[in-house]
Amino acid sequence: MSGAPTSLLLPAALLAAAAALHYAIGRIGKRLPRWLARRRSLAAGPEVPGARAALLAALAGQIALWIGALAGVSQLSPPLGRALAFARASLHMALASPLATIGERSYSALDLLMLPLALLAVWLVVSALVWLARRHVLAAAGLEEGVQEMFCGLLRYALVLPALVVVLAAWGVDLRALAILLSVLGVGIGFGLQNIANNLVSGLLINLGRALRPGDFVNVGAHAGTVLRVGARSTNIRTLDQVTVIVPNSQLLEGEVVNWSHGDPTSRIHVPVGVAYASEPARVRRALLEAAARHPAVLREPRPEVRLVGFGESSLDFQLLVWTRDPRDQDRLRSDLNFRIAEQLRSHGIAIPFPQQDLHLHSASLERALESWRRSLGPAAALPEGEAEPARDLGSAAADPGRGRGADPLDEWGEAELAALEQRMRASGGVAVGDHRHLFRVYRGCFVGRSAVDWMSEREGLSRTEAVAVGQRLVERGAIRHVLDEHGFRDGHFFYRFAGPGAPGPGPAPAAR
Repeated sequence: MSGAPTSLLLPAALLAAAAALHYAIGRIGKRLPRWLARRRSLAAGPEVPGARAALLAALAGQIALWIGALAGVSQLSPPLGRALAFARASLHMALASPLATIGERSYSALDLLMLPLALLAVWLVVSALVWLARRHVLAAAGLEEGVQEMFCGLLRYALVLPALVVVLAAWGVDLRALAILLSVLGVGIGFGLQNIANNLVSGLLINLGRALRPGDFVNVGAHAGTVLRVGARSTNIRTLDQVTVIVPNSQLLEGEVVNWSHGDPTSRIHVPVGVAYASEPARVRRALLEAAARHPAVLREPRPEVRLVGFGESSLDFQLLVWTRDPRDQDRLRSDLNFRIAEQLRSHGIAIPFPQQDLHLHSASLERALESWRRSLGPAAALPEGEAEPARDLGSAAADPGRGRGADPLDEWGEAELAALEQRMRASGGVAVGDHRHLFRVYRGCFVGRSAVDWMSEREGLSRTEAVAVGQRLVERGAIRHVLDEHGFRDGHFFYRFAGPGAPGPGPAPAAR
């Protein structure tokens, strides 16, 4: 009876020891990289160097520990050993049973499991070889980061492709059939991989030409930032907003790229400034140079420069040109200079203009209202002090009745204009003259007042009120008269005649009422 508890006690102690070692290995795998980083005075951040490798090594140790523990338990306890042996046999039978047949070979679950494991092992081995080559060969040769990245990419592809062929051949894949399949799919895949191949070749040319290197400050399209890495297919750029932009290499090779750090990082910054037209250019130049001289990031050689670049709609347009060695801070430098320029312009009494536009309004009703208001103020307010009334050109006014015409025709139309208007009304194309009947009487050689108003509105550009006022002036000067001499000039069905040879000549214009 005592042998049974003893036989169970030893396996239990072995399993407990395996569990304790499992916990200890896991803790060591997590803490060892941080301890080594502190020993080497490295920053212990979220990504500790070697942390992933330590975790993988700890996991492998834990798996090996449990395999050994189960083997030891099977030796210490025969019944448990027989159970484990039965389980292993059953598992092997399940995994080794054929699942599918391709060609002349049958594939089991174990074969399907071993293929991805073999491919993973190939990738890990190739990655380790590439890392060793980069660490001990390329870095020792003094190559730049971009060139090292290019050679590492080429070496990785050169090692992975043969290893992949070997693994597939060992797994039993007929490479001749695979070659036929690839040849059929090659055309379609080739079209799909055109951009990838273009980016690979572009990355190779960029690294060989060394036009872009990690650390350069560049402008690519709408983005400006620092180049982090020039990879085989793409380039990573960290913008000023700390955002990483991934740009295909073909875009860098075919498009326009501004490299502020290429060769000499010293570059010139343009700061546009607009001032009022009344400002003295020499004083503006002095103020801008004083603003640039006080900034520590502005180089003394080459000297800052001020240029008058043009005459804007509302301002004199200047440009302040300064030089700096750090193009990454050009936006901050431009902002600082704008602050200093605003302060200097204010201290020198120089105004910064705002957009100005002249608006001209023309309205007959508005002009009449303003003229009536001016007359109501009296003669002293008619014109500004010391300014004489401009003389009118009667000849040109007669030729063009609309010229020089004010709001009130009684004031603005002179005798010469009225005489010229009468001649146009009498001439061909003037007011229609004929016989008109009213009740039982026929009036010969006359015209209707409404027709005359219509003619003056259409031909002379007068309003109907203005036309009636001008017609009344013609009646008062004797140029036209009512057929019965009973009415003045009206806009209605009233008959008027032009003055005949026996009519009295024109008299003086009546005074305005």
